[in-house]
Amino acid sequence: MGRLRGRVSSHEAPDLVTRSTSVTTRMDLSLLSLILILQAGTLCRMETVTQIIGRRGGAIHLPVIVPPEFNTRDVFWRHLSPTDHLVASFSRGSFDITYQSCFYGRVQLLHNFTLVILNLELKDDGLFTSQMVDTNGRMRLHQFHLTVYEMVVKPEIQVYTSRGTMGCSVFLACNTSTGSNVTYSWMTDTGQGQPLNRTYLLHDDSRLLNVFLTPSDQEVSFICLVTNLVSQEETIIAPWTHCSLIQEPDAPSSSGKVFLIIGIFLLVSFAFMMFSVFLLTRVSNKRIPGKNNINNLEVKDDEETLSQHHEGTRGHENTRLQNCDEIFLERETSV
Repeated sequence: MGRLRGRVSSHEAPDLVTRSTSVTTRMDLSLLSLILILQAGTLCRMETVTQIIGRRGGAIHLPVIVPPEFNTRDVFWRHLSPTDHLVASFSRGSFDITYQSCFYGRVQLLHNFTLVILNLELKDDGLFTSQMVDTNGRMRLHQFHLTVYEMVVKPEIQVYTSRGTMGCSVFLACNTSTGSNVTYSWMTDTGQGQPLNRTYLLHDDSRLLNVFLTPSDQEVSFICLVTNLVSQEETIIAPWTHCSLIQEPDAPSSSGKVFLIIGIFLLVSFAFMMFSVFLLTRVSNKRIPGKNNINNLEVKDDEETLSQHHEGTRGHENTRLQNCDEIFLERETSV
């Protein structure tokens, strides 16, 4: 049995040769792949990723470094985020920037193979690569990671106050309407060139400031700064002016004062109106006797005229009667 295990039959020999050949083939392929990878490493030099910062609406330059011994034949600029897009190219002496991508009409490729992107948008973020090939087949790879920021605008500060017996508790809320990756910070100005001798608290990533002020802090100002990597804006405010508008607990409210002023005005107006009516009444009373005399004279004249009219009428009637009597007597006499 031992001899049979040590002997190899003619039927088993071809199978062993085949297995040996397949193993050798797999080993050769792995070694060949390793050799190709090493050769590719010597032919393609990969640069580190360069961080580029841009602002919305602005422009950026993505420069490449070309060694003196590198005789450039082809250049391909690609945008890899979120999908792969060919942006611009140079091949055999010809530039081409007419590729249909989100950068169409917004890119330039300079003679030193620097890529210029105009009118930046927030969606332009991502990785850009430049693949360069020289006349000997050697390659260079440049990588750039672009981050586009929106510029901040001047912030607004809202003031909330609560006045006590010793001073005023102030809350300042700072906010900017636009801007990406915004950082908030505060500065103080005492008006005397000295630091503020007050402790203030910051909340909500420094958007909210809380401080307690006393009457000695009337000149103190607070400055809210909003910044990102491409812009900075600030707003200044003196919060004590808001504290001084708060009424004391025992003092009447502003609405009560308004009603009191309106009531006094109406009372004075009513008194003035009554006084005017009184004066007009007195003047009218003084003028009434003269008016009565005139009326009396007019009445007398009317009576005299009427009496004269009656007398004239009576005389005319008497004359007519007399004439009638004379005519009647003449008729009787003739009869």
